[in-house]
Amino acid sequence: MKSTTQTFAEKLRLFEHITDLRTVFDDFLTMTICSFGQIPGAGKSYDEALYLETMEKYKNEKLRFEFPNLLACLINEMTDRMQNETGTGWDILGEFYETNLQRKGLSQFFTPWPICTFMAKCSIEEARKSNESADRPLRILDPSCGSGRMLMATSKEAGPHEEYFGIDIDQTCVKMTTLNLFLSGLFHTETMCGNALLPDDFRVSYKTSILPFGIFRTEEKTHSKLWHLMQNTLAANKKPTQPPPDLNPNKYPEGSQMTFF
Repeated sequence: MKSTTQTFAEKLRLFEHITDLRTVFDDFLTMTICSFGQIPGAGKSYDEALYLETMEKYKNEKLRFEFPNLLACLINEMTDRMQNETGTGWDILGEFYETNLQRKGLSQFFTPWPICTFMAKCSIEEARKSNESADRPLRILDPSCGSGRMLMATSKEAGPHEEYFGIDIDQTCVKMTTLNLFLSGLFHTETMCGNALLPDDFRVSYKTSILPFGIFRTEEKTHSKLWHLMQNTLAANKKPTQPPPDLNPNKYPEGSQMTFF
């Protein structure tokens, strides 16, 4: 008997007659990220205005009620793959994007999961040996993160307590990475939209956190830990930039070591 449970891809395609799937996919990512950044006790998101603005275009569509079901499908599929340890990994978002939405001419092909796993195994052991302080978590960066697949595979090898960072020039990819890392149980991460070859390039970033719990967006580079780390790592011969005012400056030493993929 055929299962009546729809997959994430099947559920998303219900929106095809409303607008193009790329728009729906990106809107789903935006609203989901907003919903995971709740103000404690307030019953609304830190990004409530962005959530309502994004939902506005669907206000007359009955399918707007399918967005929570779309998230449920995504979580169920990811959980099932994590538990069964399939060779394809649990990057449901990246698979859909690569198959259906990649921008023509930009060669947006993501590294296959088995290769991600192999690279993670090869890199983490050496990174641990060279880590300057055993008391400090590893800082792992993918400067062209796509959907975050390499970071997800690395978290399986290194564990959830390291720090994971991603950069991508495509904001949809940045949102995919952010949501993938959050749903993978990683709460020491930041994903930045910008060109990793231009250390000063910053458009927006998202960090995940356990306290406060959620995903939080910033459009101010001076509030971005990743931006400061990139400044100090890639321009170690210059005077380090000042850290965010609410963070300990000792966390951003000049030339602070990061593991790159």
